[in-house]
Amino acid sequence: MARFNITLPTSIAKMLDQDAEHQDIARSTLIAQHIAQHYEGRSEADYEAEIREQRAEYEKQVQNQRAESTNIVQRVSAEYEAKIEKLIAEHDAEIQQIRADGEKQIQQINADRSTGIQQLENSLEELERVTHQLDANLKESGERNRSLTEELRESEASKNVVVTGLQHRVELLEKDKASLDEALQVEKGHSFELKADKETLQKQVELQMLQLPAPKVGFLSRGWSRIFSRGKT
Repeated sequence: MARFNITLPTSIAKMLDQDAEHQDIARSTLIAQHIAQHYEGRSEADYEAEIREQRAEYEKQVQNQRAESTNIVQRVSAEYEAKIEKLIAEHDAEIQQIRADGEKQIQQINADRSTGIQQLENSLEELERVTHQLDANLKESGERNRSLTEELRESEASKNVVVTGLQHRVELLEKDKASLDEALQVEKGHSFELKADKETLQKQVELQMLQLPAPKVGFLSRGWSRIFSRGKT
């Protein structure tokens, strides 16, 4: 009995192991049964014909697989191209939207910038106007200050003149007061002298009247009585 060494693929070996376990026989026995069933009693021509048939079948399967692979590749390529075109279209649409939004933003920025520039120009004009007004006010204030300073100097000079005149006037008044005080003292002395002279004269008159005879009662006597009574008081 001839012996053969057969190298089986792992998948086929696994299937044989499952069949051998299911039939409860050894794997080698299962392989021998398979060979006896399919290959015993056949000539070399039969093997060559079977090999050619298997080769043709294999080539047919290869061609089918190649065609199927080509179809798959074409289908995948078409789907990929469709996805790419869709992505490109979406990308273009997004770019267009971004560009439109950017243009709107640029227009808004330009409008805001124009408004801001106009406001700045208006503010600058207002600032220049206020600056000119302040310069004019400052110039006017300087002139007013110079005028007030000059008037103050003149006022100080006039004040000094007035003070000097008043001091001179006070000095004259003090001199006049001193003169009046001296005259008053003199007048007081004269008054005292006149009063003393009057009292002396009155006493002399009384003494002379006492030496005269008594007057008759009448108008003159009443007059003398009033005189003497006034002198006594």
